[in-house]
Amino acid sequence: MPFVRREPTLRIAIFLIALSATAPISVDTFLPSMPDIVDEFGSTEAFLTLGVTLFLVSFAASQLVYGPASDKWGRRPILFIGLSIYVLGGIMCLSATSAEMLIAGRVLQGLGGGVGPALANAMVLDLFSREGATKMIGYQAIVMPLAPAIAPIIGGAIASAAGWRAVFVVLAGFGVFFASWYAVTLGETRPPRAPSRAGLRGDYRTLLTSPTFLGFALVMGLMFSGQLLFVSTSSFVLIDHMGVSPTAFGFAFGFMALGFMAGATTSSRLVGKYKGHHIVMAGATIAGAAAGMLLLLVLAGVEHPLIVIVATFVQAIGIGLSRPSAMAGALVPFPHIAGVASSTLMFVQMALSSGYNVIYSMVFEPGVTSLAAGMFVPITLGFFVAWFVGTRVRRAEREAAERPPEAAAAG
Repeated sequence: MPFVRREPTLRIAIFLIALSATAPISVDTFLPSMPDIVDEFGSTEAFLTLGVTLFLVSFAASQLVYGPASDKWGRRPILFIGLSIYVLGGIMCLSATSAEMLIAGRVLQGLGGGVGPALANAMVLDLFSREGATKMIGYQAIVMPLAPAIAPIIGGAIASAAGWRAVFVVLAGFGVFFASWYAVTLGETRPPRAPSRAGLRGDYRTLLTSPTFLGFALVMGLMFSGQLLFVSTSSFVLIDHMGVSPTAFGFAFGFMALGFMAGATTSSRLVGKYKGHHIVMAGATIAGAAAGMLLLLVLAGVEHPLIVIVATFVQAIGIGLSRPSAMAGALVPFPHIAGVASSTLMFVQMALSSGYNVIYSMVFEPGVTSLAAGMFVPITLGFFVAWFVGTRVRRAEREAAERPPEAAAAG
């Protein structure tokens, strides 16, 4: 029976969105339990934060293994292997007798959890047409901001009711649930294809020598760098420097997530009406204009919490608008190496944004001006990269249109 691509369905969309949310679910559900864990093990907050940092490092690195492996051996066995490692990590955490054992369990969870987003995006390319894949990625972008907002609430409620170890029972249960849901909902999705003659090295060479892939990957990474900077430093700036209450800060943070969702929703509605690189450019323009306006106002001495909140809200709209089409633009041309492309894209985004934030934290103290400038730099660079990629795409389209029919058929 020939493999047939399909349009997104609600059941498949929900599963792929949930699978791609492995990182925020695993990280943010754990956060409210950290003080209790410090008290029980007599550890320090600084040491326990390694449970977050090392989880993210192992999570990012593991995707570079899962993607290529799933291209070679199929999504099904690799997903089950990754989720099994994730469950074992959860079991190790809930049975931990020391902070060191807990952190080792978190590393194991990260190594297993990386299979979620790596294979979720690859499955999108397996199942859907170009337009369908862009819509599906848009659906993911709409819902994804809810995960980091809801997960701490759920984690705090579980820890209060049954203790911090119960959080890892739930996380391990998520791994079992995802594996069961996958078996019932999808099964193997990788289309039949001939083995790659170029090998893994050739697959990476194909991606890393593609200006379109690299360009869209840089747009995503640079835009996310600005967003991650706000996530990591905004509490110090708004609460400590500008006097915003913790409750009001929570609403401000949620307001940014709402902007991201609004941009992603708009992006999904524009698919099919406008070309992808035009949507990316529109989003990058909105985000860049908001970042530039915030920096100008701050440098002029206008420092008010509402200005920061509104500017980051508009930035989030632009980032949410550009992200789905940028991801589709990077991934859709490479369905034959969907796993490698997906894992490489996510790794580039995470490595670039994390690296930028580490450098920022080493050089600058949190403040209104440093926050505004810190967001302006990567978002503006993302705008110029989006313009460059759009120019290349338009040139390629123009050359293809001007090519004689005989030459086009021969090519």
